Amino acid sequence: MVNEEGQLYTIEGIAAAALILTTVYLVLNSTMVFTSGETHIYDMQLEQLGNDVLAVMDQPTTWEKSDPSDLYPKSQLEIFIENNNQTGFEDTFLTYSTTITGTGKDTINFSANISYYNENLDQVESVFFTNSQDYYRENAVKVTRWVNIDNTLNTSVSGLDQRSQTVLLEVLLWRG
Repeated sequence: MVNEEGQLYTIEGIAAAALILTTVYLVLNSTMVFTSGETHIYDMQLEQLGNDVLAVMDQPTTWEKSDPSDLYPKSQLEIFIENNNQTGFEDTFLTYSTTITGTGKDTINFSANISYYNENLDQVESVFFTNSQDYYRENAVKVTRWVNIDNTLNTSVSGLDQRSQTVLLEVLLWRG
């Protein structure tokens, strides 16, 4: 038969098993495994930043037309491309993309090209617009924006036809 000593060992065994299971449960649930961030996360953040900067630059800063002959108010992006203002584009793009909360600046670089349809040659061509620094195969992302320009009075960017047209602005972004 079972005496009182056997019952004590049984209770002690059940209590020990419960204590071990509770300890294992707490240890496994409180442990966090930290892994290094994957590069595509940083690429997605950089791509979103570039798209946001181009979207802000493509919004007119005022509802007033700069020229009475214009059909609509022009954005900074349209004005920079129409006037071939590479310095203005570079300064504005870097200001918008490198400003961070707090002190300091981010280290974003870019290179911009313009693609357009050349009616004379019946083909799409691409020309260099401007850059902040030469690109040497760093990990980069490309953001694009369609821009409507009125090029009837002057040929702003080399090779563009003298007509109103939509061009594709391609900006290659990387952290340097």
